[in-house]
Amino acid sequence: MAVLDRITDWFKELSLLKKLLLLGGVTLSLATIILVFLLIQKPNYQVLYTNLSDEDAGAITQKLKDLKIPYKIEGKTIKVPDDKVHDLRIQLASQGLPQGGGVGFEVFDKTDISTTDFVQKLNYKRALQGELARTIKALPEIEQCRVHLAVPEKSVFVRTAEKPKASVFVKLKSNKRLSKGQVDGIVHLVASSVEGLDPKDVTVVDSKGELLTSVSDETIGLTHSQIEKQQLIEKDMEQRIISMLEPVIGKNKVRAKVAVTLNLAKVEKTEEKYDPEGQVIRSEQRNMEKSISGATGGAPGVTSNIPGKPQPQSTAIKGQTDKKNEVINYEITKTVSHQIVGPGEIKRLSAAVLVDGNYVTQQDTKEMKYVPRTEDEIKQYEEMAKRAIGFIPERGDDIKVVNMPFEPQPTEDVTQPEKKEILPIIFEFAKYLLPIVAIVLFFLFIVRPLIKVATAPKPEEKAALAELTRPELEAEKTKQLPSKSPKEIVVEWAKANPQEAANLIKGWISEKQ
Repeated sequence: MAVLDRITDWFKELSLLKKLLLLGGVTLSLATIILVFLLIQKPNYQVLYTNLSDEDAGAITQKLKDLKIPYKIEGKTIKVPDDKVHDLRIQLASQGLPQGGGVGFEVFDKTDISTTDFVQKLNYKRALQGELARTIKALPEIEQCRVHLAVPEKSVFVRTAEKPKASVFVKLKSNKRLSKGQVDGIVHLVASSVEGLDPKDVTVVDSKGELLTSVSDETIGLTHSQIEKQQLIEKDMEQRIISMLEPVIGKNKVRAKVAVTLNLAKVEKTEEKYDPEGQVIRSEQRNMEKSISGATGGAPGVTSNIPGKPQPQSTAIKGQTDKKNEVINYEITKTVSHQIVGPGEIKRLSAAVLVDGNYVTQQDTKEMKYVPRTEDEIKQYEEMAKRAIGFIPERGDDIKVVNMPFEPQPTEDVTQPEKKEILPIIFEFAKYLLPIVAIVLFFLFIVRPLIKVATAPKPEEKAALAELTRPELEAEKTKQLPSKSPKEIVVEWAKANPQEAANLIKGWISEKQ
């Protein structure tokens, strides 16, 4: 009680400002200690699932509420305490969560006798749409997927039934795109899952509203493939130019853009070549004929054979000469070539290359001055770029190298990633360091002054001590009692007042501390 009385008296003697400061310090110190201890006991949250659909997020959060497990929702991510992540994943997986978006065939796990035929058909349609969406979402490029089926009901009263149709909506991940083969795979997957569905009646649309398929699927597919091939060729040539010139000019001082015109027609060529110098006798044929000698005789006919009639003048028959025929067949060397040129051959290309100049620091103003490249340097860069992309003048290729100053690029803060890595470590260390610092400060500025007040001597004791040590009083006592020294006086006083002497000594000790 004496200690409390001394603290109370000491507090009453303080001014109003000191009292407010003391109370504020005590309150702030206690609040800091409580807050730090709460932060230490607060669990660390880790990701349980991310990129969840609305259906899966609702089902998982409801399950966590039933299990009375704390959780945090950040966008499409659910976080739980780190010591329960793996157990919860196993437990939720055993119950079929997450389902992957949409409702699948698990809608038929719970059947009801009162369910009508219309509801059964509607549930089957929903289940088929959900299963197709889950399957399509398994592609690594797709983040979300929705499938809509328009299946008309069959009826015996309709002569020409309508054909079913389907539409697929896909949301791609950042910097991802679907290839032609993947789009065709989605189309045939949906068409094969619905009875009577023609692949031409399946439409695939991405989140940007771009139509990935059309009615003329083959023509659109060919154009899509050609555009993709053209872009790959252009990017490859641009990278060739940049990688060739950057070591000479400098990093981030070269920009290149290439436009390629492709031959999109498929051409078949058959060519035959003959070599007149390469003759070889294949066959030889010779015919020979002998000559016949001449003869004299009468005129032919009945008149020359009638007696008594004058005979006509005789005729002479000439002889025939020999004939000789010779036929020689030659084989001439022939080359036959059959060439098929597929679509995608480069018909023409044009390139524009932009290079930065040099920068020189002026000595008087300390400013950077732009110095353009010389014409010889530009010609050398142009020749290097031509070699890099396979420049062919006969094909009509064109390339232009232009020297212009670039805008100054902002310097990248290299230390920023390191700060991001160090900050969590600092926070983790401060979590355990702050309680110690708060306790030490609370002891130094709150507890220690209170101890001093509690152990300090009372005012009357201080007054008695002051009287004992005052020189005038010692002189008077010396005069009155010349035979006793000051030490003997103090000893006698201590024997007479032991409790006050003890308090006095404690006060000295506390003041020296």
